[in-house]
Amino acid sequence: MQPHHAHGTISVHLARFIVDALHRSGGDMGRFARFHDLGPEVLGNELARVSTPSALAVWEELTLTEPGTVVGALLTDEAPIGTFGLWDYLVTSGPSLRESLKQVVEYNAVIGDPAHEKLLVEEDGRSLTIRHATGSWGPDVVEAIDWFALAMFLTRARAATGRALVPLRVGVTHGAPGGYRRLAEFFGTTRIDFGAPYNSITFHDDDVRAPLPKAQPGLDRLLVQQARLTLAAAQPVMLWQDSFRMVLAGAFREDAVNLEHVAGRLAMSPRTLQRRLRELGTTWREEVESVRQERTMELLRSTDLPLQVIAARVGYSDMRALRRAVRRWDGRAPRDIRNAAVLAAPAAPAG
Repeated sequence: MQPHHAHGTISVHLARFIVDALHRSGGDMGRFARFHDLGPEVLGNELARVSTPSALAVWEELTLTEPGTVVGALLTDEAPIGTFGLWDYLVTSGPSLRESLKQVVEYNAVIGDPAHEKLLVEEDGRSLTIRHATGSWGPDVVEAIDWFALAMFLTRARAATGRALVPLRVGVTHGAPGGYRRLAEFFGTTRIDFGAPYNSITFHDDDVRAPLPKAQPGLDRLLVQQARLTLAAAQPVMLWQDSFRMVLAGAFREDAVNLEHVAGRLAMSPRTLQRRLRELGTTWREEVESVRQERTMELLRSTDLPLQVIAARVGYSDMRALRRAVRRWDGRAPRDIRNAAVLAAPAAPAG
């Protein structure tokens, strides 16, 4: 189930966990002081959805800690059942691990970003495999998230069955990291295929079909209903891109439209800002042009400022450049846009 309003966000439970993990690791927390959706009010709201770009910034810092990218797997040992809220109970409440795993794959939006976290279940009669892929982020972040996803399925499978399950095999698209020994200990096997065509974890069919010891008849169906209600009631906090555009719009008002100034306001380096924009499928130049267009059209429609003043406010060298831009955007001259706005305005009541 992938509700549209959850796209671009993750659950507050997951966000809270990685923020706490970074704090415990002694990582740099200072850069997140201005991240509105990582503040205590948001992280304390059980229905909040935190923007994926904000979460990626935390993951980036986590990969700089001592374990490197394998931190994604090792972190899950610090997450008992209940850490991730409803998702944890969905995976432990079905009649068998097979049904539970299929259920949490279907409702992956309860914990992750359904626009970017892709999961697939495959069965061949002898085994059950879960495949995972994440978005096109920085390579270290992608690797850490891939390890995290596979480790989550293993730790939850072990909790659900009450046994130290060992997967038949694990596959990742990445090369062998420096922490290979710790990964082998964590997964309980050396059958970890590096450079695989996709990320996956495979369980024996007997393990996934055995009845779960704590299963209660009908509870899984109630939890599915709760998952639907939770997703419907979710409250996405302002997305990172929205925050960026607010800062950029403010830079226009302050006559400070430059990459360094805006990056500083967002508590990041210019290079990081450019990378975040690329992750969202846009660029600094495209965003500046978009906000410039919005600002120009707003000033034309709602003020009687001279064109020369508007041109200066939105960063054009002269009125001719402004006229060319407006005609390119709207197909009309600035004068025609203003005239149309006047005609569309409600008439003042007769005195």
